[in-house]
Amino acid sequence: MKKQALNLQATLEQLTSNRYGSPKRKRGSEAVVYTRVSSQEQVQNNGSLEVQRKYCDNYAVANSIAIREYFGGTYESAKTDGRKEFQRMLEYVKKHKSISYIIVFNYDRFSRTGAAASHLSEELSKQGVTVKSVTQDIDTSTAIGRLQENFFHLLNNFDNRLKSDRTTINTREVMLKGYWPYATPMGYKNLKPKHRACFHEYVITDEGKQLKRGFQMISEGSYQFKEVIEYLSRRGVRITKTSFRHVFTNPFYAGFVTGKLVEGKLIKGHHPPLVDIKTFMNVQDILNENPIAGVPKISRHDEIPLKAFAKDDASGITFTGYKTKGIWYYKIKEGPVPVNVNAKQLNSLFVTLLSNYQYNPALRKQLQSTLTQKLKERLALNEKESTLIKKKLAEKKSLLEKLELKFIADQINEELYQKHATTLRQEIDQFSQEIESTSFSSSNLENAVSKCLTIAQNLCQSWVTAEYETKQQLQKLVFPEGILYSKQKGVVRTPRVNSLFEAIPLLTGDSSKNKKADPSKNRLQFKKVPKTGFEPAHLAAPPPEDGASTNFATWAPKGRQR
Repeated sequence: MKKQALNLQATLEQLTSNRYGSPKRKRGSEAVVYTRVSSQEQVQNNGSLEVQRKYCDNYAVANSIAIREYFGGTYESAKTDGRKEFQRMLEYVKKHKSISYIIVFNYDRFSRTGAAASHLSEELSKQGVTVKSVTQDIDTSTAIGRLQENFFHLLNNFDNRLKSDRTTINTREVMLKGYWPYATPMGYKNLKPKHRACFHEYVITDEGKQLKRGFQMISEGSYQFKEVIEYLSRRGVRITKTSFRHVFTNPFYAGFVTGKLVEGKLIKGHHPPLVDIKTFMNVQDILNENPIAGVPKISRHDEIPLKAFAKDDASGITFTGYKTKGIWYYKIKEGPVPVNVNAKQLNSLFVTLLSNYQYNPALRKQLQSTLTQKLKERLALNEKESTLIKKKLAEKKSLLEKLELKFIADQINEELYQKHATTLRQEIDQFSQEIESTSFSSSNLENAVSKCLTIAQNLCQSWVTAEYETKQQLQKLVFPEGILYSKQKGVVRTPRVNSLFEAIPLLTGDSSKNKKADPSKNRLQFKKVPKTGFEPAHLAAPPPEDGASTNFATWAPKGRQR
């Protein structure tokens, strides 16, 4: 009878366990601790994380639980459970079967997802892991305890939704007054980022000035979509084919704020406009004509491939093209002195310039070896220079952060802050540009040199026989910043040559004077590493050996071009 009674008791305990969802306990009393706050400001300005950890540690000691690992310790929103540290903690618990508890300060530190949090806690319970709240210590092995935990999760989620609703209403009111409450758009800098939106102070950066030129290029209607992106990319503006439309249709740049919260209404903003409304609307009209690609329709004429590529040397104004009496000319629209030049004449001068970067095929093997070696030497120098500049850049950024903290804490006045902050930002921009200019990738260097030499072998013929777009791609590959034409002197020059091609005249010049000479010993040492750096041509495939036209679209050098 006694044995039957024991069996009956065991059966009842099992049924009770199934009924109320009692967790399947693991052996051992080990735990992990998870702490978090909701924002970076909380991390920096209060000791919440330390307090949470202290209470969790005390709880573990009081209940003889060994803490095996700590997770979190940073800011993570609990609106979703896709948090990086949170997921890392869950993965750790899965792998280590000795973990029986996840200790948190309270349940809203664990999650604020409501029903999803309850489901996650239930799944952990089935694996023998209990979520323990230090400030809400309940026995979740019972039905009433499980109900209490679920109630806390639902309350936390409800509180989150209330805050979200209040935030939405406040954000809408701020936008209706002409203030921008979201992330600072490209081309601007917020001088008071830690203040409320109504106190934000935006200024246009150097990046913004380049972006303004992008608006003007589209508005003029004489530039291709790719040309605008390439122009901006060469000047350090982070814009891609994907983000192009998003940027150039943003009314913020015309001085307005808008969004879903204000039902798409255009509201005059308090920030300085990047472009005038006329230019902005003209850009929208051009983009609307091409809804799929966002590419302006541009007339292309094979007779004037240097249009928008060549500039007047005196004024720096870009040449356009026109036709009169059956003859094509290049001209500048405005400027102190009008400039017109016969298209055939300028094209011929450009071919002469290209010829400087061709070489005798018999010298190819020697050029390949020497050029590769010299570029490797330049790479080594650039890396050393870049390391020093990065160190200086880090120091300046640190000083700027300290200055901003002092200003926020009212330890210095605004006049003093602006004086030193402006200087520091200028120095940071300068060092950043120098880092970009000295950057150079050594990947596939020999292959890049080989393909460069293949192009240079028939450079003039390739350009002359190529189609319009291929001509433009090739000329930009060799001369990334275009060419300058001097009407007074009747010559063309270029501000910069792609470094692969730049070395060819120097190397071939010495080789032709003395065939037996070793180029590495005959004034072929590169000059001190220039600020423009070195950009190897990343090519998809070599062009035909016979100089026939081919596609140079994927042959543009990567990296910053100056």
